[in-house]
Amino acid sequence: MSKAVNAALIDGLVRELDGADSCVVIGTSAMTVEEVSSLRSKLRAQDFKMRVVKNSLAKVAFDKVGLTGLEAVLSGPSAVVHGGEGALAISKMVVEEKKTAKDKLLIHGGFNEGDVVDSQGIDALSKVPGRKELLAMVMGSFFGPVSNMAQNMDNLFTETHGLIEALIEKNGGSE
Repeated sequence: MSKAVNAALIDGLVRELDGADSCVVIGTSAMTVEEVSSLRSKLRAQDFKMRVVKNSLAKVAFDKVGLTGLEAVLSGPSAVVHGGEGALAISKMVVEEKKTAKDKLLIHGGFNEGDVVDSQGIDALSKVPGRKELLAMVMGSFFGPVSNMAQNMDNLFTETHGLIEALIEKNGGSE
């Protein structure tokens, strides 16, 4: 390609990755066009973007935006997935898609909060609870004891009411 085209591609990727603190690098060469289109649709639905890049151009773009060291995970045809809620959400989506694509999708690695992560790191990251799950866990820990106390009080009042009725019947039905 000409230098002008390469420079335009690098600038486009730099604009997309500018300000991003994380991304995941994947390989889609073994997937069919329909599978890749389906993956792109799923990614777009969660506000992620996927850009297929030439490795040499990606290295230059990564250096320009401060994702240093990420060129180490570039191997073979690569695509960069970024956006949305970050590497945690991307890794969950990509690992799930890898399972459904019968391992046609390759995970090369990624960049998360200043660190380069290999494919095993992305897999481990996908198992970490996300923001919504953590909020649900916190809310459950707040309201679980309160709910248990309310249930115990209800049981206590029901039992007390039953004892009072039994005492009334024992005394001949008079109040």
